Amino acid sequence: MVSIQKVARSMYDDVSPLLLDLNDRINWRNVFDCSWQKEDYCGYGLFDGKEIVGFLGLIFSRREIGDRVENFCNIHSWIVKPQYRDRSISLILPILRLKDCTLTDLSPAPRVIEILQSLGFKKLDSKLRVLLPIGGRNRSAIEKVKLTQEKSHIAERLSKQNFRLFQDHINYSNCNHLLIDNGKNYCYVIYTIVKQAFLSHCYIQYISNIQIFSQYSGAIRSEIMRHSRTPLVVVDSRLIAPFKLPFSYDLPFSFPKLYKSSSLKPARIDNLYSELILLNFSLIPNNLQELRALWHETKYWHSRRNDS
Repeated sequence: MVSIQKVARSMYDDVSPLLLDLNDRINWRNVFDCSWQKEDYCGYGLFDGKEIVGFLGLIFSRREIGDRVENFCNIHSWIVKPQYRDRSISLILPILRLKDCTLTDLSPAPRVIEILQSLGFKKLDSKLRVLLPIGGRNRSAIEKVKLTQEKSHIAERLSKQNFRLFQDHINYSNCNHLLIDNGKNYCYVIYTIVKQAFLSHCYIQYISNIQIFSQYSGAIRSEIMRHSRTPLVVVDSRLIAPFKLPFSYDLPFSFPKLYKSSSLKPARIDNLYSELILLNFSLIPNNLQELRALWHETKYWHSRRNDS
């Protein structure tokens, strides 16, 4: 008999064959052992008797945004064995019944995009902003602002709300923390380093103060590149809208991110508490021609920076 059941966080060994078949290079255990899960289950499973034949992963979190506490459910890793595909849609139905909850899917597959949009999901973001190196132009900015990646210094400066984000992500080795302090106010940035054979890069996942970020973007990207030893920095376009940062350009995602919310607009939804943190993979478009163009342009700006 086929049924839909919650998948407890203790059921990794039961689900792992499905997940490893999807991608055996990812540490899937992270989504089961996640320290900030707000529910005792991490997805729904399609069961045929005691055998799990399908899985839809969920990451729950509770965030203070503005003056409200918002509940989030992030969807990832929708996989069903071929002979049970006609029952795939039943995995998403319990999630649609969640009340007062913002739903996101930050890495949907093409077929999933079609399904979720038919269920009322909208595009969260469809473009990635590529931040290229800036040479000598950032020196005056560096003199006016203090940048630090020293965690003890960052923790002392953060507000209660940002300190909670810091605590929740501090134990993930792929997460890096940067504080930009102009003496009056600060911007707190969380970014990940995505290592790829073709094009490693830094992915900014959270920005606490976009005004300060835009003002010192040259110094910020230089600091991130220096620390990570990667050639470029990327950030979702919605996180820096409507600011036009110098020496940057938009690159379309292969597939748009999606959300469904009655309380939040896209600019208020970042990438924290998601599979982009726990599984640390790239969303840079996989079109080879685009990647080659991006790589050549990055090398050009690096040569300009070294000559300045």
